[in-house]
Amino acid sequence: MQQIGEKKRMITFSWRRCYEFGLSPTQFQLSKILNDRQIDQLLKKNADLTNVAIPLINNLSPLLTQPGHLASLADRNGTIIYTKGDTAFEKSAKKLQMQVGANWLEKERGTNAIGVALREKNSICIYGDQHFYVNAHYLSCSAAPIFSPSGEVIGVINISGEKDLFHPHNHVLAQLIADSIHHQLMLRHVEDEKKLAEIEIDYITNKLITVPYLSLNAKHRIIRANDAARRELGKDLTGEKLKDKHYFFIESIPSANRNLHRFAALKRTEHSAINRELYTFSDIQGVCPSIMQAKKVGRKAATTDIPILIIGETGTGKELFAQSIHTSSLRSPHPFVAVNCSAIPESLIESELFGYVGGAFTGASKEGSMGKFEAAQNGTVFLDEIGDMSLRSQASLLRALQEKEITPVGSTTSKQINVRVVAATNKNLLQEIEAGHFRADLYYRLKGIQITLPPLRKRNDLIDLAYYFLNDNGYQNKTMSKEAEERILIHDWPGNMRELMNVLFEAAVLSEENTIHAHDLRIDHFPVEDSSEIAPLKDVEKETIKRYVRLANGNMSLAAELLDISRTTLYRKINEYKIELR
Repeated sequence: MQQIGEKKRMITFSWRRCYEFGLSPTQFQLSKILNDRQIDQLLKKNADLTNVAIPLINNLSPLLTQPGHLASLADRNGTIIYTKGDTAFEKSAKKLQMQVGANWLEKERGTNAIGVALREKNSICIYGDQHFYVNAHYLSCSAAPIFSPSGEVIGVINISGEKDLFHPHNHVLAQLIADSIHHQLMLRHVEDEKKLAEIEIDYITNKLITVPYLSLNAKHRIIRANDAARRELGKDLTGEKLKDKHYFFIESIPSANRNLHRFAALKRTEHSAINRELYTFSDIQGVCPSIMQAKKVGRKAATTDIPILIIGETGTGKELFAQSIHTSSLRSPHPFVAVNCSAIPESLIESELFGYVGGAFTGASKEGSMGKFEAAQNGTVFLDEIGDMSLRSQASLLRALQEKEITPVGSTTSKQINVRVVAATNKNLLQEIEAGHFRADLYYRLKGIQITLPPLRKRNDLIDLAYYFLNDNGYQNKTMSKEAEERILIHDWPGNMRELMNVLFEAAVLSEENTIHAHDLRIDHFPVEDSSEIAPLKDVEKETIKRYVRLANGNMSLAAELLDISRTTLYRKINEYKIELR
């Protein structure tokens, strides 16, 4: 039951507002009543409310039509749109214009249950002389606001009666009716959301997924199929058990309900056989926090169609990540097409990307040629070394990405494209933009999600990585000496993964025993041509200390021994150079 203090506050503030409106308790003014056409328009406008509320009010007719009582339904603006009650009382109530088409906001009717409930968004009971107008002092009214599924007030239910016949259950009944209407609106909203979700699923599975797609229950019986599946497998698929499972990619759909199990099945295509040879995230090795974070971002990015920009030095695995993103996406049954932008002459880049028609230029094939974008239709285009593309080619690429269409060289007809773009570079594109070598608009078009790959010199799992490469390539019997491991940790690895693998495989072949020693690691050291590029001694010492501490797994005594200095000297240099050890 409503607290007396709260009710008193609402009524007191309502009276204050009435005086501010310029109303007088003894001067009741009749206001304009809506005509039939206006009422019909109002009912249509509030159809969501009335379709639920009116049947409910009619079902409660025995309670609401007792002698001396009247139930009213008002919209969010305080206009009564439906009434149900005792016929005799309804006639007397019309003298106060308590009827369909009348507005009962405070500024029109003074303090009353409908107006206060709408203003306060709270239920209220106004009894006798608590009404502002003297004419209404013979009434007792209980009203409760009706909330939409989103929490907005969309109307109010009011039960009025002669005050001598007042019963506390009227207030409870009004609240129950309002709550019941809200709950039914919620159920309808959930049903509408369900229908919308089904439409969404149909759109995705039929428009975006162009290969046969099936939704399966726990027993692998078909419960939904897209158009491509019905065309290929037959129209009457529902309830049938999926046969020839080896032709499908089948994945479990996670569910919070243990009793519900769903599986998604995608038909393998001619491209699938090729794409099964592509890398996946499970092929990306390492426990370094930076590489783990990159994989985490990559997996999330794969579930979207947002463009991805991969930043990393040469040999850090940019194409490995690009392929993994593709194979983890809904586009995996379709082609993955890689383009090395730095390897294509500027004069041929447009024909390479967008194709050309026969005779488009000297040396062109008579039959013409399909471009990389068209070859990757519904799949992924990987634009490697995007930072090396000329400004002219960048403009053509930007236009294709913005318009989602290409025009083959020599043609006047455009073609629609539906591809996911993953770009990669070893350059700092912001610096390239500053220098005028890269378009800012293309950069922001490509940089939907950015993934930065760490170089080997900044990873703390080098030795684990080295053993993985040896084991994965048939050298499981090979181990490395302590000196060999130390040499691997100290080297900068400018060629990153490629350089590390080449050095390891050469050492594995040339080593005369099962242990790879430091002298077996034939590491290239590039000569420094410009003395201005030589790092200061302080920086060299800092990097050397960090590497030896990492080699010793944080054991300072061991690190000092490897460096051939005392622990005191080691700590002094760490403090002097402000070296951060992680």
